[in-house]
Amino acid sequence: MDDFLRGLLRNNQYFEEINPDRFIPAYLGLIVNGVVVYHVNWIDIVEEEIVFMHKDIQTHPIASLLIENLNSLMIITNEGIKEVL
Repeated sequence: MDDFLRGLLRNNQYFEEINPDRFIPAYLGLIVNGVVVYHVNWIDIVEEEIVFMHKDIQTHPIASLLIENLNSLMIITNEGIKEVL
């Protein structure tokens, strides 16, 4: 599932790959399993977990989730909400 998620983000126009485990969203608002998560500066994929990070809080994530429990991922853009997963 890790590789599937990496490929999905790598090929999505709203995410920039920094390295194989880190992606930067084009917009700071995401909807993860129906929950709005704001101020996401980057996403890390680490050991079967997706970690949502903020630049001013680097000691711990603002949210994290086991990838197996990730059911939906959307990004809030200027044009509206776009489905990623």
